[in-house]
Amino acid sequence: MLRFESTIPDRLFLAVISLGLLARIVWSLFVPVEPVSDPAAYDALARTIAEHGVYGWTASEPTAFWAVGTSAVVAATYLAGVSGYAGVVALNLVAALVSMLLIWRLGEVWFDRPTALCATALFAAWPNLIFFTSIISSELYFIALTLLGLWFWERREGSFALNIAMSGLAFGLACYIRPLILLLPLVLVLASLPHGMAQTRRAALKALVATLIIVIVVSPWTYRNMQLFGRPVLVSTNFGPTLWMGNNPDTTGTYMSPPKWAEQLPELERSDKLGQAAKDYILSDIPGFVTRTLRKLVYLHAGETIGVTWNAAAIERGLGSSGVIALMVLSTGYWFAILAMALGGILLFFRQSAVAAMFHPAVISWAYFAAIPAVIVADQRYHMPATPFIALLAAVLLAKGLQSERAVSFVSRRSRGQHKGAQT
Repeated sequence: MLRFESTIPDRLFLAVISLGLLARIVWSLFVPVEPVSDPAAYDALARTIAEHGVYGWTASEPTAFWAVGTSAVVAATYLAGVSGYAGVVALNLVAALVSMLLIWRLGEVWFDRPTALCATALFAAWPNLIFFTSIISSELYFIALTLLGLWFWERREGSFALNIAMSGLAFGLACYIRPLILLLPLVLVLASLPHGMAQTRRAALKALVATLIIVIVVSPWTYRNMQLFGRPVLVSTNFGPTLWMGNNPDTTGTYMSPPKWAEQLPELERSDKLGQAAKDYILSDIPGFVTRTLRKLVYLHAGETIGVTWNAAAIERGLGSSGVIALMVLSTGYWFAILAMALGGILLFFRQSAVAAMFHPAVISWAYFAAIPAVIVADQRYHMPATPFIALLAAVLLAKGLQSERAVSFVSRRSRGQHKGAQT
């Protein structure tokens, strides 16, 4: 494990987090929430919940196509009587604050204080994450709940049973936002393999309990879906369509409209038939599937402009079209810089130990959240759940560089002092 000794005070972490929160507040004051595309859909679904108590496009069109969590959270702000989108912005700020605090703590557990500070700073200053303060989306809530589940997963203080129960609860709530969290506890067992069978068995037990708790937490919604469709559906019905989008003869690897023959089918039947068509296509050409998956993996990390795109109208009013372009350049430049640093951080691990690199929980978590959209359907915003882990791995390289620079400066000062002493 790469660790550097340090006595960085907590107040420095809190200053970094405060600045990150301030940047988001300032952004939200100048860029109002104006839902378009997916955020507009979340908003419409939330208003149906608030006005009719139904999760659907209208009171007579209940659905489970998208996971209910994001719209339910937004609907809660409307039911609470919060004016306009102020409640959405407030919740986005809370999610950002929680995420920064948990990255700090996980950074200390997985690495050391210098790396934790660097990771917190990188996440706090991340332009795309700041821009999402004025967007109705699933990403910020999902990131916060995922990190909360990981914090309890790693926690050594207190009761083992309580920690794993809280981890499962956090992951279960995240499953209402995005069901892809479901297998994360099982994947995390891999991180214990280098530490022997005793640790692996303990991790496997934690994973089984956490997964069971996730299923229990979402079971009320699963029952609701059974009442709606006639059979259980864990959270959402969009797996089949999204798998088809990324695996069909005409796929581009990203979003595409369903075929005409599927549009007239009932929601669950459409999901089943599109999913089966995708599976048949995958099995008919395994090498092609592997190639597509690798292409989607590259596309997933090929840029980061969605936070600007979904705020474009408000940005253009204030800064003009050149402002939109400038912020896209800023966002993408930051993304490529932090991505390069994260890969450099992994390389540092490999130089120390290939096993440590492959089985570190930050690496495993990034790989997990990248693999699912690469297999299904890719979009550049789908890498956002991995941003905390990318920040942590980038911070490994950054902290190492800062430590080396300080060491060089110290040596230089000593050399100058010795040279001066020799002259006198």
